Amino acid sequence: MTKKLLVTASLALIIMTGCANKKIDSAENVDAGLATGDGSMYTNVDPNGANGVGSNGMYGDGAGYGDANGVQKIYFNVDQYTITPDNLSTISNNANILKNSIASGGKIKIEGHCDASGSDEYNYALGLRRAQAAKDALTMKGINGSSITLVSMGESTPECVSGTSDDCYSKNRSVEFSVIQ
Repeated sequence: MTKKLLVTASLALIIMTGCANKKIDSAENVDAGLATGDGSMYTNVDPNGANGVGSNGMYGDGAGYGDANGVQKIYFNVDQYTITPDNLSTISNNANILKNSIASGGKIKIEGHCDASGSDEYNYALGLRRAQAAKDALTMKGINGSSITLVSMGESTPECVSGTSDDCYSKNRSVEFSVIQ
């Protein structure tokens, strides 16, 4: 009887430890210059950059995040949400610009975007993970996390809708940074 109880308890313990939450350590990896995923990322400057506070409370019209204020989008590979060493200089540049922008009391909004592959629910969660990875990277560069708001747009606001190629879809897998009042 004792043997049976011991075997049952051991089996239950093994099963329960298999259900533990997985810890994602992207913040540490960003600072160390390593990535937890295998996707490569690249940066792109939107030529419509923001300029001044618009009527919607955002700097500019909210459509551009590029040349006027220097903040750049970060793009992701399929099903990836990690910041790679290739993007550390972009993150550092964005952090410096955003620090100056929020000094007057503004807040940073980080929007995570996805392409149309996957379900709506999956893409919403992936967009949020991408936004969280960007937030972690900015906090590692000295920005107070309480001044950052995360939004996942999932696949609801694609930048490219004119095709189904990876070149088109890759434009939709991004994180955008903006300053809001």
